[in-house]
Amino acid sequence: MNEPSYCELKEKMAALKSLYASRHYSQCAKFGELLLNEIHDQTHPLHLAHLNFYTALSHDTLAREATLKNRWKELSLAEVHYNAAIVALSPPQSPAQCDPWSPTSSITSPPSPYSRRRSSVSSDRSAASSVTSLGDDSSYQAAATLPKSTFRHARNDSVLQTHEASKTSESNTASAPRPQTPQQFYFTANISSFVRMLEAHRAGVRDRKEKSSVPTVRFNMPSPRPSPTRGKAPGSRERGSRERRSMMLDDEEDQTVQARRESRRNVVFRPRFDPRSTQKLCNEALAELIE
Repeated sequence: MNEPSYCELKEKMAALKSLYASRHYSQCAKFGELLLNEIHDQTHPLHLAHLNFYTALSHDTLAREATLKNRWKELSLAEVHYNAAIVALSPPQSPAQCDPWSPTSSITSPPSPYSRRRSSVSSDRSAASSVTSLGDDSSYQAAATLPKSTFRHARNDSVLQTHEASKTSESNTASAPRPQTPQQFYFTANISSFVRMLEAHRAGVRDRKEKSSVPTVRFNMPSPRPSPTRGKAPGSRERGSRERRSMMLDDEEDQTVQARRESRRNVVFRPRFDPRSTQKLCNEALAELIE
């Protein structure tokens, strides 16, 4: 990402945060979804998680004051954006390659220790094969004239050297990379705490989704006339009673929300202090003193 695009993205993220801080939750959710549609492959995972986090918070807050019909939709959108933020931070990232203060930062996977181990083992095998390979006929005859004890000691020494070389290579490859600066160490710790906070928010959203009832789907289809000779089946009666109960619950929920809004509108605030009566009393007292 180039410098102008990075600065523009920072300004948009600050505007998104100010919308949420000023309690414009609907505008914040729409603006966050608009920014998420404009992202590309060069967007840093932290910026992507930031946008999804504030968008999910806006939908989560809107779900707390929404009716039963709209609550499920807002909770589902909040869960989707929380999942997207967690997925953006889930790949393993090395602190040296994930610098959030650099606009040209990119995510590349660190080299695997297993590949280094395979290369070291193959090099050891090639070295061992070159050492144990036979030379020409003269060297073979010279080796054949040596006593068996000398050949046995030489073979033991070569085995020990190969074992020590393999142990040294394994100890070098087993050491994991560590953060080199305190800034990188605290960056990794903050990322893990941010992921835990996102998971806690997502768990709360799922809990409220389980507590709230599933939205019912109603079709305005003309019902056929009942047969005069046959009565209604027990299953149809139960379905009708469930639908009536769900409609009554929806109506009660709507009435409760409307009553709450009406009570907020009808709040009578205390009148402001009027200093005219006090000034009049002071003027009368001064007039009596002058007389």
